[in-house]
Amino acid sequence: MEIQYVDNHQIDKHRWDQLMRMVPGGALYGQSWYLDAVCPGWQALITNDYSRLMPLTSRRKFGISYLFQPLVSQQLGIFSRQALKKEETEEFLQAIPPVFKLVEITLNNQNQPGAGFPTISHITCKLNLNVSYTQIQEKYTENTRRNLKKAALENLRFRTNITPAEFLELLKKDKSAGSRILLLRKNLPFLLRLIPALINHNAGMICGVRNRHGMLLAAALIAQDKGFHYYLAPAMNEEGRESRAMFYLIDRYIHLNAGLPATFDFEGSDIESVARFYKGYGAVEFSYTSLRINRLPWPLNLWADRRIK
Repeated sequence: MEIQYVDNHQIDKHRWDQLMRMVPGGALYGQSWYLDAVCPGWQALITNDYSRLMPLTSRRKFGISYLFQPLVSQQLGIFSRQALKKEETEEFLQAIPPVFKLVEITLNNQNQPGAGFPTISHITCKLNLNVSYTQIQEKYTENTRRNLKKAALENLRFRTNITPAEFLELLKKDKSAGSRILLLRKNLPFLLRLIPALINHNAGMICGVRNRHGMLLAAALIAQDKGFHYYLAPAMNEEGRESRAMFYLIDRYIHLNAGLPATFDFEGSDIESVARFYKGYGAVEFSYTSLRINRLPWPLNLWADRRIK
């Protein structure tokens, strides 16, 4: 198998996206327009026939080139229409150019490198929507049911037409760690590119919950691709937290899409309390791996272990 390292301008993005449309299990994050939004100038490892592709999302800091995992892009790695053998996965990983002195990326569930590669296991939670809402609801935990009962007393209204400006304004009011990260000066431009890209490609929407006065209490950026729904980024203010608006939002989104041949991917989480919230809707845990390779010379390798991002 011949693998080539190519710069962004050398990538045939038409052929790239043709392959992405055939990848089993969903490949939203690997589509060229998605990568253009979250990591402009991304590079790639490709085979001559474009049957196997690996985006390389890179940055440069203090003169050091490194690979990182872009925001709201849970899994990248090597994409293929057919199942990858372990040796093929390893061949791609060995082909990552040495110019990238530090590699911190996540792989997709097709990628299973051997013990020679330092990987860490992570958790995502997925919910099968291909049954009736009643069947899904039967698997809600008691805690989720209790919070939905509280939300039912608040006269909340679920909406699917929240504007990007409203979402961003709500994000600024959200005090959670995830929202603060998205709003960092280095990260916000990526989000500002991604939201219109999702909308322009009919691959995303912003759902929200308003109170009886029309005020937006909670919202979520949700992507949709090939039967997969991705819970990319939530936002909520204090009133939304008190009224359990996010519990209500997810329940209404499930109700809207129940019975479809689709999967709702909550996108996490390694944080126990967050995973418990997702599993409260009957979601099931699935694992994926991240890869970390430190090629920096001493003592920079020790400094990088305290994270370069």
